[in-house]
Amino acid sequence: MIKPDHWIRAFAESGGILPFNPEQINPASYDVTLGNSWVCPTRDPESIVADSITLFPGEVILATTREFLKMPRDVVADLKLKSSLGRLWLNHSLSGWIDCNFQGQVTLELQNLGPYPRTLTTGMRCAQLIFMAMESAPDVAYGEKGRGHYQGQKGATQAWSEEFFPRKKEVA
Repeated sequence: MIKPDHWIRAFAESGGILPFNPEQINPASYDVTLGNSWVCPTRDPESIVADSITLFPGEVILATTREFLKMPRDVVADLKLKSSLGRLWLNHSLSGWIDCNFQGQVTLELQNLGPYPRTLTTGMRCAQLIFMAMESAPDVAYGEKGRGHYQGQKGATQAWSEEFFPRKKEVA
């Protein structure tokens, strides 16, 4: 069952969303904003901290939410890009699922499908979270018993380390 505005308000006011802005509550979702951490594997340096970044046509970047979530053990969330950004041909193309008990900032995978560069700025509303109740809490939630690779993450988090996703070695 999708959680309504009054549940979102109580959850956020109890420390579930930091920082919390009541103006970002919708009837059945909460708007999240962009943070200042960006990762783009086609740029040098790959990772930057800045108040804005320009996303060029065809380019993909990892961004982060400014908000830090502390999910309950019996609630999950789905992240959906704001339609206003979709109408500019921006896309959140990959993972948007947030497991119960996750704690951290959410990484977004943003892609510019349009013909024009788009500047993204810290604090702009970028996506919304839809919170859903589980039938019951799981036996083992995210972050428990060694589960939860991204538990506690801060900033845009990449996963292409040699341990996680080995790159092919070039043959001379």
